[in-house]
Amino acid sequence: MDEQMLNRVMMISAAVLAIAGALATATLLVLTAVMSMWLIIPTLLLAVLTVACGFAASLYGERLTGHAKVFANPIEQEVLNRKQRRELRSKRGELVMERSLVEIEHERDNIVHRQIEAANDPNKPPHRTRFGDD
Repeated sequence: MDEQMLNRVMMISAAVLAIAGALATATLLVLTAVMSMWLIIPTLLLAVLTVACGFAASLYGERLTGHAKVFANPIEQEVLNRKQRRELRSKRGELVMERSLVEIEHERDNIVHRQIEAANDPNKPPHRTRFGDD
């Protein structure tokens, strides 16, 4: 069984448990109102379990559909395990960061070049600020 199938099974089972827990919580809540207040503790525990199962269902649902966004190549989805995918994702992030740093450096060079050209231009008036010496 591959990871995608496992995520699908876990998502469906968590969703079924969340639905069953929600029905049981509603039933216990009605019984608590009709019979006695000592049933409030199991009702609250079952409500917490229902919320946890709903969270697990959404988590496995994200894992099921989320890998296609990061790893669009089906070969990467099929061949790489979770650790390798995490490493590949971090390497891609490092590459994007390196490219952006190179672009920033080029932009700095362009700014310096424009400043040098502006300083060498005799037709440009001198730069004055309100704090300058007059």
